[in-house]
Amino acid sequence: MPEQHARDIVYTPSEVGTLVLGAVSERKANPGAGIRLGIPEVDAQLLPLRPGELVTITGRPGNYKSGLMQFWARRVANDLLASQDEHGIVVYVTWEMAVEEIGLYDLAAATALNAAELAQGRLDDAAFERLQAAAMRRACIPLWLIGHSIERRKKRPRLTMGNVAKALEWIEDNMEFHPRIVFLDYLQQMEPERRPGQEVNRRMDIFENVHRCKDMALALGCPVVLGVQATRAVDERTWKLPQIGDQMESSNIEHTADKMISVWMPKTSESPGLLGNTDLEVNDNLLILGIIKQKLGPAGGWWGLYVDPTRNVITGLERGGGAHK
Repeated sequence: MPEQHARDIVYTPSEVGTLVLGAVSERKANPGAGIRLGIPEVDAQLLPLRPGELVTITGRPGNYKSGLMQFWARRVANDLLASQDEHGIVVYVTWEMAVEEIGLYDLAAATALNAAELAQGRLDDAAFERLQAAAMRRACIPLWLIGHSIERRKKRPRLTMGNVAKALEWIEDNMEFHPRIVFLDYLQQMEPERRPGQEVNRRMDIFENVHRCKDMALALGCPVVLGVQATRAVDERTWKLPQIGDQMESSNIEHTADKMISVWMPKTSESPGLLGNTDLEVNDNLLILGIIKQKLGPAGGWWGLYVDPTRNVITGLERGGGAHK
């Protein structure tokens, strides 16, 4: 390491004290600052996301971890638009869906049209006009996507974390926008970065990518939200909300993440009726969300939420409640 680079990672006792006082002073002056989920009953316990934090959302396939990330990304982007933050943007990186698919949910949410119907082209002329108007409004919302498009299918560079970092650098250097939060959907789909001839080791690939995600949060000076698939062991339990240690192929997450959120849609595994010992009804719109780790804050609570998957809308239940233990 060159000497000038070595100095960049060394902090004297005096510098440490100055940096801490600066951070605390900023938080004292802006106690509500940071990025919130936007669901009041959850935000009462979930501390605002701060620059440099890695936040994970864990769930089994089909249990709405990507849906929660899309909802959150859109909400933050709309907040940035309302605050007239001229240089702030939200970036959503997808390994799983085409850009057109994610954009479809944006327009469905904006128009209250059914995303499944839109995907099949089932809409009349009046609905199509609403969709066109929503597409024009979408152009003003600072929500950027990194991924692959069906339209640009012949131009598909490998979507490694290294290339994602280069894309984010290009946005900053050439477009003069800075990410306020980055969403990565999701860990187990990320392409590995191996040297030629290097032995294939899936667990080590994921282990290294977790470190790259945390490093990205520190390098960009913004929170990074990472989607993570849970193991099949969750399916064998009565209460199927993923817990610490349930992340597929990576024990590194529980050590590296600053906050860990888990999700479960009971309709994917439970019979209709009341959910366990709760008064919650198992149906197409019930989402269970839990906080399983939170540095400097409480963890262990869970909430029953209302979700409309066809429009990617999440709200609290009218029944009220609060965190359950």
